[in-house]
Amino acid sequence: MTARAVALAWLAIAAAELVAQQVVVPVGAVWRYADQGVLPAIDWMLPGYDDSAWSSGPAQLGYGDGDEATVVASGPIGSAHTTTWFRHTFSLIGGGMTAPRLRVLCDDGVVCYVNGIEVGRHNLHNGPVGPTSPASIAISGNDEGAWHGFVVDPSLLVGGTNVIACELHQVGPSTSDASFACELLAGAGPAHVIRGPYLQNGTPSGGIVRWRTDVPTTTQLWLGSSPTTLALVVSDPVLRRDHEARVTGLPADTTFHYAIGDAGGPFANQATATLRTLPPFGASRPLRLWVLGDAGWGWLPQYVVRDLYRQFATGRPADALLLLGDNAYPFGTDAEYQAGVFDVYGDELRRTFSWSTFGNHDAYSAASASQTGAYYDLFSLPTVGEAGGVPSGTEAWYSFDIGQVHFVCLDSNDSDRSAGGPMLTWLQADLAARTAPWLIAFFHHPPYSAGSHRSDDPLDSGGRMTDLRQNALPILEAAGVDLVLSGHSHGYERSRLIDGHYGTSSTLQPSMVLDRGDGRRLGDGSYHKPRPGPVPHQGTVYVVAGSAGWIGGGTMDHPAMQVSLVSLGSLVLDIDGDRLDASFVGLGGVEDSFTLEKGPPRALVREQPRISVVNGGRQDWQLAAGPQHAGRFYLIAGSTGTEPGLSLFGVDVPLNADPWLQLSLALANGGIYQNTIGVLDAGGRAGAALVLPPLNDPSLVGQALWHAFVVGDGSGLVLASNAVKMTFGP
Repeated sequence: MTARAVALAWLAIAAAELVAQQVVVPVGAVWRYADQGVLPAIDWMLPGYDDSAWSSGPAQLGYGDGDEATVVASGPIGSAHTTTWFRHTFSLIGGGMTAPRLRVLCDDGVVCYVNGIEVGRHNLHNGPVGPTSPASIAISGNDEGAWHGFVVDPSLLVGGTNVIACELHQVGPSTSDASFACELLAGAGPAHVIRGPYLQNGTPSGGIVRWRTDVPTTTQLWLGSSPTTLALVVSDPVLRRDHEARVTGLPADTTFHYAIGDAGGPFANQATATLRTLPPFGASRPLRLWVLGDAGWGWLPQYVVRDLYRQFATGRPADALLLLGDNAYPFGTDAEYQAGVFDVYGDELRRTFSWSTFGNHDAYSAASASQTGAYYDLFSLPTVGEAGGVPSGTEAWYSFDIGQVHFVCLDSNDSDRSAGGPMLTWLQADLAARTAPWLIAFFHHPPYSAGSHRSDDPLDSGGRMTDLRQNALPILEAAGVDLVLSGHSHGYERSRLIDGHYGTSSTLQPSMVLDRGDGRRLGDGSYHKPRPGPVPHQGTVYVVAGSAGWIGGGTMDHPAMQVSLVSLGSLVLDIDGDRLDASFVGLGGVEDSFTLEKGPPRALVREQPRISVVNGGRQDWQLAAGPQHAGRFYLIAGSTGTEPGLSLFGVDVPLNADPWLQLSLALANGGIYQNTIGVLDAGGRAGAALVLPPLNDPSLVGQALWHAFVVGDGSGLVLASNAVKMTFGP
């Protein structure tokens, strides 16, 4: 920026400050109110409505706290009114004003209108509301004194009579208090942050901090190793309401404190937040990801899912947040993003880098071709490879790296999904350049689902699910994709380890299911990919996680799926070295989990998870210890449990020391435990089996046996495998 431009910008600031802040409607203004819990009239918020029969009194209005200037009716104890309606009429000479904005105190939720047009809501779900619509969550503690700002379009205010109308909603009939006050300000004055701050486009050396103010201000960001050592690192004199502060040159994997503000310094009404730069590309350290699909309704179920995650993640917050599309319902507007994203996940967004994909509801108010609309205005996503990967040139699809994980995000809604189109052509180039050992892809429309959307139906969702399955999956699986995440169907579905299935569910062949087990370390055993790194066609797990705010129906019977749940919840991914653990956290706690492990060491894979007690049966095992263990001896042992395990010669073996362990050793290399002692081949591999005759003992049905193998040399044991389960069936 030239010196002249800087001077002009500062002159603009000085000119703005000459317009003194005007209090149009003060905090203690007199409001008319209807407090009987019954909708006064459908046109109650319009300027022409006659409110002369309503009660009136100065703010603060409410009950239960003892600080009210006017006490309104609460309703019977245990059956409190859900909604109370407020109106304030005022006059303007000439109409219009500079930078009008409402500030509202509300316990619990509120919707505000100016001359009949909604200008904002807080703690209340998106879409139509009625007299019995509850607030999303109960407000308590310090939050009861928080003020919330809404910017008002100046064209809504007219010369003469104007009306502010607000409806206050409680969370439920047992509420003990309610509070309401409102002021209308105009002109210059202390800025208030009405969105954010929130973190975007994270890299090992920095990222972007974004926020919104109720009036235009300059953009300043302070950063430091502690709240008391902050230094100014970004200063932009241009006046704006939507702020982006990009920081670079920071050390990787390091936590910083930051504060946002304007030319007057850090905002007094904002506490410092934290920003942790991402680990270096390729670095191996534990990572946690929080995955939310179809979340943005802004109502109670969404808050419940959020709080369940917070309880699960106590002491170990996520390193990154993935949004699977349909982030704001029903139309993806800016106001709906406020209610469905920023109001709900504010604590996470201010300290966690988030990444999003484009859903069909986001598309009602945004377009990928022009990269315009609320979605593209609100997110700052990588386009030139600044976060890792090949530059895409668009925020509609992109890639990034976090440590040992490469992520690819596709636009399944708006962009060309053909095999030779720009997006999938870029995908092939990006995956060819990828070196990270883990690969996760995410997009909105699921290639497999039998939920509220059916992937078998070529007309469902305009054929988008079919296009992805036929055109994108062959590219992803050829690149060795480990996990594919999507939403759209409002439930939770999780596949087995599969590969090569690109048709409808009727075309799924046994050879396409590489592991038929449940994928749980304490169940049938982890899913296992024998070779680490970007190796093609070793199997992929597909997850539909579209129930972070709403659940739908469907048959939930797709044959590729191991688990299908019509349950509210979100997905947590923990990745550490050669292991990925996934947990679906819902109302019942961890309602599903699976583990995916990569690489040859310590791998025991079973082919048959159940054996009939009536007919007998066989469980075959493949051992893969790696070529570094070629020629060493191995031993398979069994037990009836895997906890707490035992330690032998310094090696932790995941089996109990119980009678079955002794039996398995006594029967080794016999007719029941076949080839369970031997020498590993040149690749560090071997095969063994458990063969049981008919037992005719119904009491065994449902009981489980666990097996693991150990490897040793002349000096003792050197490693033990994972444990796999065999369950007795009828």
